[in-house]
Amino acid sequence: MAKTRRTTTSKLNKLVDDLLHPYFTDYPTLIIMDSLLHAMIEQDPKTSMHKSIKYNLPKLLESLTKKQKNPCQPKITTLESD
Repeated sequence: MAKTRRTTTSKLNKLVDDLLHPYFTDYPTLIIMDSLLHAMIEQDPKTSMHKSIKYNLPKLLESLTKKQKNPCQPKITTLESD
């Protein structure tokens, strides 16, 4: 891989990480989007799949288990009379 391509790939991967990672806890579907974007940038399906399983699958599973332990409570609103 040429040095320029490697540098561009690194910068794009860093951009994806900076944009998506802060929102992983609120929006777990972004974890999947992160994997897809990195795969598109790297253009190496086998390596991308391994990295996705190694780095993003644990985050996704953790997020799903947290949601199961603490399901969202419905907001109960009451109408108060004046």
